[in-house]
Amino acid sequence: MARPAERDERAVIDKAADLLAALDGEQAGVGVSELARRARLSKSTAFRVLGALERAGMVDRVGTGYRIGKMLRRLGRDSVGPRPEFVRDALVPYVADLFALTGQTVHVAMLDGPEVVYLTKVFGHRQAPIRPCPGDRFAAHGVAIGKALLAFDGDAANILHTATLRAFTPRTATDPAALLAELARVRSGGIAFDADEARVGVSAVAVPLRGPGGDVVAALSITYASSDPSAVRYAEHVRSAGAAAAPALRRALAQRPRSGSG
Repeated sequence: MARPAERDERAVIDKAADLLAALDGEQAGVGVSELARRARLSKSTAFRVLGALERAGMVDRVGTGYRIGKMLRRLGRDSVGPRPEFVRDALVPYVADLFALTGQTVHVAMLDGPEVVYLTKVFGHRQAPIRPCPGDRFAAHGVAIGKALLAFDGDAANILHTATLRAFTPRTATDPAALLAELARVRSGGIAFDADEARVGVSAVAVPLRGPGGDVVAALSITYASSDPSAVRYAEHVRSAGAAAAPALRRALAQRPRSGSG
């Protein structure tokens, strides 16, 4: 006579917690079968609980797999780092100055796993044909502002080896080893570039910005047409803007709460 299957008496909240714990540190999507194995759940139960977590914004679907959702990533970021609105507000005058100097499109962004999240943008008179707006996301490996952030992120190697590195143009680097070598050059030089990597005909230059504790919390960039004859001066302009903005950013963040209201 067959022995009846042992019933899983864990509460739904416990099962959800076990599934979220199984996703800890994963940047790429993890399949249902693997998550069920890690959480010691049946596949059908894991699928049902993951569906509820996805509806609540606690996990995101990545192809046929799952990863920690935007809501939990945002909560985690707010608890350990500066809130995006504080970064944005502190940098608005320097964004305006850089725009006035170059006439080009200026961005500020922060890193969220394998993506950058744009906090603010001022469109240039000669807009390059790519227009991420505040709140938009883009793969960090494909843009200068993302490389400026990844270069100083301690988890960059794991991010690049586990994320899906999409080629947006023939110039986009998608080999993790090559990207890590490029990030080492960014750390050494303190500046990042992309040329026709996110979109053909569009280039950018970016610098990292450090917070009160010395960690890089954001980056500043300008985006321009690759054929722009003034491009040779843009690196100097962005470096100068970053040097002016960084002390103001540190002062502003030192005076603000790291989480909660205010």
